[in-house]
Amino acid sequence: MNFNVQLETPRMILRGFNQDTYHQLFAECNQSEIMSILGIATQEEFELEQFRYQGGYSTYNLTIQFFQLVTKEDNRILGWCGFHSWAKQHRRAEVFYSLKHEEDKRKGLMSEALATILDFAKDEMNLRRVEAFIAINNPASYKLVQKFGFQKEAEIKSRYLFGDEVDWDYLYALLWE
Repeated sequence: MNFNVQLETPRMILRGFNQDTYHQLFAECNQSEIMSILGIATQEEFELEQFRYQGGYSTYNLTIQFFQLVTKEDNRILGWCGFHSWAKQHRRAEVFYSLKHEEDKRKGLMSEALATILDFAKDEMNLRRVEAFIAINNPASYKLVQKFGFQKEAEIKSRYLFGDEVDWDYLYALLWE
């Protein structure tokens, strides 16, 4: 599998995925290979990822740059960090991050990954603004972005609907001029 970029931190390899990477993955690999590469454990997870891919991660004015977090020690997939809703013409994107397993949290892994990925965003993606929409009941997440200089700009009501539940978020932003 050819990743569009590969970054390193002291403990991790960050494998880059963009729209072309996903096209290659789904065109050249079978389901078992895709599940292995993406660290997908169940048929349900695979179908969700396939649905996302078929729906298109990119549009005429928005695209993606994700990074898969993989341990150097044992090549274990930890999770993801990266950017979606990347509007190249406006030089802004929305950051997201997640760790797959509870036992990997509170070890500084996401701080380590985010530091590298934000440098990449500024230097290679040429971003001037990075946004983070964070559920108001997730203080660990907004403490993480605050550590990197993100400032809270707004409270966003009813942004996402999950079944019958409505998510309220804080909008944080990091600006480079």
